[in-house]
Amino acid sequence: MAGVLDQDLRVHTCGECQKQMETRWHCPQCTYDLCIGCYTAKGHPHEMVKVGLGLDDGGNQGQPQFRSLREWRRHAIQRCIQSLRHARQCRNAGCPLPTCQKMKRVMEHTKACQRKNNGGCGVCKQFIALCCYHAKHCQENPCPVPYCLNIKQKLRQQEIQYRRQHA
Repeated sequence: MAGVLDQDLRVHTCGECQKQMETRWHCPQCTYDLCIGCYTAKGHPHEMVKVGLGLDDGGNQGQPQFRSLREWRRHAIQRCIQSLRHARQCRNAGCPLPTCQKMKRVMEHTKACQRKNNGGCGVCKQFIALCCYHAKHCQENPCPVPYCLNIKQKLRQQEIQYRRQHA
């Protein structure tokens, strides 16, 4: 599961302004990434694809600067987990938090997606990786985060199996 998280929640840097970003516009032709602000302002000569959960759509304005990519990544993941926890419990259809509506759409997508079972959906892979990261550190019982209980059980089973094999 850590491999999925490392693969899907890695830090990307805008090719134009050099800021770190979770959501980005990616050019598959020349493997170039732009943040939402630079894509909107400057564009790109090739067709680009929007990648990410969309939780930083407002760009990086007002975001704290970090000493390392690891620190930024940890902060970005924590922000996503906070958004997930809020969205899971929020019953306000008109919630003013933009990340709430986006995360609710991601959760609905993940429930209905037909491609997630064969690993063909990037949004689902990223969402499940986020849930896995959360579950590794979660002490809550019951926990409102989707899949948390199942992931914690699977992690415990893997730990037991590992200990048996190495005893």
